[in-house]
Amino acid sequence: MNSRYLKYLRGSSGIALIAGTLAVLLFLSVFFDHAYFDFVSRIAVVGLLACAVLAFLQAKRSRNYRKVMKFKDSLLDSVFDNVAIGFCVFDENFRLLKWNDRYVELIEIDPERLTPETTFREMVGWNFENYVNVGDDREEFVSSSIEKIEQRISGTVDRQFASGKIIEISYSLRREGGFIMTVTDVTSNRMAEQSLRENEDRYRRMVELSPDAIVAHKGGFIIYVNEAALTLFNKKDRHDLIGQRIAGYFPYSDSDSLDVYFGAADDVERINNLPSLKSKVIREDGAQVNVEMDASALFYGDRIVMQLVIRDISAQMQIEEFLKQAKDEAEYAAQIKGKFLANMSHELRTPLNAVIGFSEVIISQIFGPVGSAKYLEYAHDINASGHHLLELINDILDFSKIEAGEQKINEEEVEVDVLVNECIRLTQQRAIENDINIKLEFDPLLPQIFADRRMIKQILINLLSNAVKFTPTGGRIVTSVQLLEDEGLKISVSDNGIGIHEDDIEKALTPFVQVDSEKSRKYHGTGLGLPLSKNLAEMHEGRLELTSKYGEGTVVTLFLPKDRIRQKAA
Repeated sequence: MNSRYLKYLRGSSGIALIAGTLAVLLFLSVFFDHAYFDFVSRIAVVGLLACAVLAFLQAKRSRNYRKVMKFKDSLLDSVFDNVAIGFCVFDENFRLLKWNDRYVELIEIDPERLTPETTFREMVGWNFENYVNVGDDREEFVSSSIEKIEQRISGTVDRQFASGKIIEISYSLRREGGFIMTVTDVTSNRMAEQSLRENEDRYRRMVELSPDAIVAHKGGFIIYVNEAALTLFNKKDRHDLIGQRIAGYFPYSDSDSLDVYFGAADDVERINNLPSLKSKVIREDGAQVNVEMDASALFYGDRIVMQLVIRDISAQMQIEEFLKQAKDEAEYAAQIKGKFLANMSHELRTPLNAVIGFSEVIISQIFGPVGSAKYLEYAHDINASGHHLLELINDILDFSKIEAGEQKINEEEVEVDVLVNECIRLTQQRAIENDINIKLEFDPLLPQIFADRRMIKQILINLLSNAVKFTPTGGRIVTSVQLLEDEGLKISVSDNGIGIHEDDIEKALTPFVQVDSEKSRKYHGTGLGLPLSKNLAEMHEGRLELTSKYGEGTVVTLFLPKDRIRQKAA
């Protein structure tokens, strides 16, 4: 009970005692006619009046106090009913004294069943029906719960419901007897804790089962290794590594680069941004293993330690060495092939030029008429075949030079319109023979370009020759030259010929590859025209683009960069 209220009660009792004494004296003075009792009666009257005044004041203070206490009780009840934690209070006989709505909600008990006569035993029995993982014996569960209270043991216990909700129940003993029980919904906390434990277990299993060696060290001294680390360091037991300096297993020559990996992990951001590092692990038997190492800083208990993931890359290094050797051999073979093709092309050109020259002499009948018209026809065939073979040899020779890196570029200022017209004239005769119309579209006032005239000419002749070759009789070829504002110069050759499938475009740009199959191929050639043109364009820092639609035609475009444009003098 409040000490101030007890003080009010004691004060009221004292006033009542004094008033009673004075009343007795006043009563006696009525029966005795004596001057003394007359004096006493007067004092008693005054005292009674004073007591009445004091009693009035005391009663007023008591009413004010009760009013304040009533307000405080009301405020306490409001807080009690609206707090997020469930509360219930039991007396020394384990009878329910008070509870709030949150308790009823969390414990999932019908509020109609709760009365001031409800006992703790009854409530534990009701709760048994709602809990999971508390056994099958109700009485044993009830007795165990009561025993903890009877032994005056304060504590906390978790209870889980079938719905998955988890509550935390806390018991606190009261000094005057009985106890207070609080209930809190801890479902999200427990699920988070469980998830964290599962993640830690999963991480631990991943670390243990990792094929890479994982080593944790503090200031350079090993404090943890996984099974793969034992294999890498050729150790049988973890204790053979734990406590050892990790730097002792790596070459001294790498100590400068390894310093930060074997030092303190205080600068977490810096450690976590360290690049992978290659080194060697030196085993006790002297054997060395090529490794690649990554570092990260992490908490190990309450300490920040360095974790190293060390991968055995011996097989990878062997493969890289093998690939490097194979690459060197392939490059050497390509050089030999390029030189061989160049030499062979030169060797073939000499007799081929003789064949072409003599066939032209026969066709021209310089030394008199040919005896038979059939021989003259054969001479024409020999000449045409010779020219065709010479074209093939020239393509092979040019491509082999580029592959061998021996093709030189001789740059000069070239008139684009003049060069394009020249290329069209060289292919015009074949187009006329096939009844193909070649149309030329120019931008006005075309600039000059700084390029190798022969190479650009070879690109355009290849593109025009392909267009004539793959365009049927009565077809159309359009050659356009356009100056782009920010990209340089664009020269396009488009036709309405047979076209190619989109999937075959890459093949068309691959050396020695024919788009049509060997059995169905109707168009002869080395398959070097477009790849050679592409390489020549790239030698000018340009590019060659091919777009096509099967059965509708093809567009091949040469792009030259802006820095190769030269404006003509005014």
